[in-house]
Amino acid sequence: MTQLTLAKALTHGLRKAMEADPKVLIMGEDVGKLGGVFRVTDGLQKDFGEDRVIDTPLA
Repeated sequence: MTQLTLAKALTHGLRKAMEADPKVLIMGEDVGKLGGVFRVTDGLQKDFGEDRVIDTPLA
């Protein structure tokens, strides 16, 4: 059995969901280029594009 951190498990689940359904998108602060505070979305914007992994403003 593979052991994953919670962050890696979330990344894996998000990637699988985005691969399975082109309507899935992610929006949030720093989720694009920076991969989020805990790097959960790291690499997803590069793989799925800026139209599906969207950075939103703080305010």
